[in-house]
Amino acid sequence: MRGFYFIFCMIVLLFCNATAKAQNVKEIDSLKQLLNKATHDTTQINLLNHIAFAYSQTDSANTFLYANKALEKATLLKFKKGIARSLEARANNYIYRTKPLQALVLLNEAGDIWLSLKDDLSYGAVLRNKGQAYQALFKYTEAIALLEKAENIFNSKNNNVGLNTVYHTLGSLYGEKGDKEKAIYYFIKSLKIQEVINDKDIGATQNNLGKLLYETKNYQEAIKYYNQSINSSKQILDYRNIGITQLNIANIYITQLDYKNGINLLEQSLQNFNKIKFKLGIQTCYNNLGALNIRTGNYDTAIAYLKKAMAMAKESQTQSGVALVEQNIGYAYTLQKNYPEALGWFREAEITADKFGTNQYTYGEIYNHRATLDSAMGNFESALKYRTKFQEITDKSTNERVTKQVTEMQTKYETEKKDLHINILNKTDSIKSLQITNQQLAINTNLYQISKQKLALADANLALINDSFLLATQNGIILKNQLDSTQKEERIGSLNKQSQIQNLELSNQKLEVTRKNIIITVIVVLAAMGLLLGYSFYRRYKLQQQTKLQQEILKQQDIATKAIIAAEETERKRIATDLHDGVGQLMSAAKMNLSAIESDLNFTSITQKNAYDKAMALVDEGCKEVRAVSHNMMPNALLRAGLASAVREFLDNLNSNVIKINLYTDGLNERIDSNTEIILYRVIQECVNNVIKHAKATLLDISIVKESDNISVTIEDNGVGFDKTLLKNDTGIGLKNIETRMAFLKGSVEWESQPGKGTLVMLHTNC
Repeated sequence: MRGFYFIFCMIVLLFCNATAKAQNVKEIDSLKQLLNKATHDTTQINLLNHIAFAYSQTDSANTFLYANKALEKATLLKFKKGIARSLEARANNYIYRTKPLQALVLLNEAGDIWLSLKDDLSYGAVLRNKGQAYQALFKYTEAIALLEKAENIFNSKNNNVGLNTVYHTLGSLYGEKGDKEKAIYYFIKSLKIQEVINDKDIGATQNNLGKLLYETKNYQEAIKYYNQSINSSKQILDYRNIGITQLNIANIYITQLDYKNGINLLEQSLQNFNKIKFKLGIQTCYNNLGALNIRTGNYDTAIAYLKKAMAMAKESQTQSGVALVEQNIGYAYTLQKNYPEALGWFREAEITADKFGTNQYTYGEIYNHRATLDSAMGNFESALKYRTKFQEITDKSTNERVTKQVTEMQTKYETEKKDLHINILNKTDSIKSLQITNQQLAINTNLYQISKQKLALADANLALINDSFLLATQNGIILKNQLDSTQKEERIGSLNKQSQIQNLELSNQKLEVTRKNIIITVIVVLAAMGLLLGYSFYRRYKLQQQTKLQQEILKQQDIATKAIIAAEETERKRIATDLHDGVGQLMSAAKMNLSAIESDLNFTSITQKNAYDKAMALVDEGCKEVRAVSHNMMPNALLRAGLASAVREFLDNLNSNVIKINLYTDGLNERIDSNTEIILYRVIQECVNNVIKHAKATLLDISIVKESDNISVTIEDNGVGFDKTLLKNDTGIGLKNIETRMAFLKGSVEWESQPGKGTLVMLHTNC
């Protein structure tokens, strides 16, 4: 049956950071010994960050323990490099825990620090890690763009170590997308660099190349690279990569129906993962042992292994591979003919895949096996729907290749078409040149004919001159007659002169009219320019007035906002004072009076005594409630000791059985502006109340950090989260109050959240 090809999981290794290798106990012990001997502060910070990186792939608690120690020391010293490395160590852990959104927040901060320090290589490493985070979000376009930027930086610096990690990440990304040719291309580029620099982590690349060759069914070459990977990893005691490679070789044996060797390698892989407590690897082994038992017909054993895999996924709080495990359980129940149970698991698998994302192979398995179940249940319409979805995924790679070929043919056709068009244009130009040459030849021929005609005309003129000599005598005879004619012509000439004078006067008149027209035109143009200039000055003046009006409006809004907030705080103080000094005193007096008359009362029964005690208890509870309300309205700790103490006192009053709250503060030893303290306290109070009311969270982390000129507050919970796009349409008073108060401080508030993935609120303001 075809379905079993996909139900066996494989693991691709990533390079999260050049220093973030698989955990090595000896390496960590060595770093801790160096830390104990270190005396210089920056050396201690660097060692703490190295230890955090070493733990980041397998141990979240120790990662954050050492990273936070490094951050605390680096912040006190204002050692920016140490701060950035601490942020990257924690981001590394989030990436391995499949929490890319949290990783991106930290990586953005680290990237800004490296940019400010103009450290291109470190910034390139951050870009590469951000690419991995986007890969985990299945946003491949954004991931590739970031990785290519990192590649350009490492190329410009001739940094082979950085290029190696970029190529390795690109290889894993394209492998995940299903583009095996590009994946193999980048892994080989990575492998060549690793051989040159003698990289100890070469086993990871060899393992991933083996995986790609396995997927192309080149089993012999795949096993060759897998064996190289195991040998390379044994030299550095990298049990994680050894286990992953053994798991992948086991899949080859299982594909070839060699179940004995397959089970043997899976058990060896499980032992290596248990040595380093690599939960994702353990989860994968349980899944594959379950899949193998499905194949051999041991359905109860298969389901037991698969449910162990589900438990591991819940323990590590990751959804990676969960959809595949759920559908495997559904398939086992299908083969057991327990159709209702199978249907429930398939539905869960599809919901998990849609909600948290997965690869196309897993979707294919869900659709294929769901179709099998629906057919067995007689639900043929649904079976056809899921079989069609499965077929679309199966044909996708073929369609992509056809599309690529069509694109190449289209490009070739367009190129040939352009070349043909250029040739036609060249031929057209040649024809036009020939036509011009023929026209020039015709013109020259015409000029020659004209020259011949001029020569003939000259000959005719010569003949006329000869005839003139013959006529000269006749002219003498005619001369007398011409004298009379001349006198007449002189009279005509006189008349002509008079006519010319009149024409000259008329021309002068026309010239004068033209000059006047020019003057009028110039005057009109100058007037138009004057009007335009005046309009421009008016427009500018109007804009200035509008700007002043807008500034005044903003100023009045700011004054109104200040007045509202001041009025709120004044009213809070008044109500708190009235409650404390008025109602509180009355309640206390009532309690005292009741206590005073207790000895004078003669209770005739236990019932009367109990009634009196209940009344006293209610009065006492009322006193406490009045004090609590008064304190919340205007906490004494805020007035007395500042923001950190007020927030801590507020959190201490909450029920720790319902939600665990961690508070981290730094730089708040000195008091800040009282308005800033009050507003930040109210915003934090509002955020915490929102978490308690709506988030259904069990853990809340609050961080308040003051630097030289600004304060940053982060509030993160592990609750149900929400869709950020709904914030635009939100009409709730609480969120509006938060935005209004932060705007009053000229600060900012940002929300990062997704359904099912908790919420992160980030506040930032100057101080």
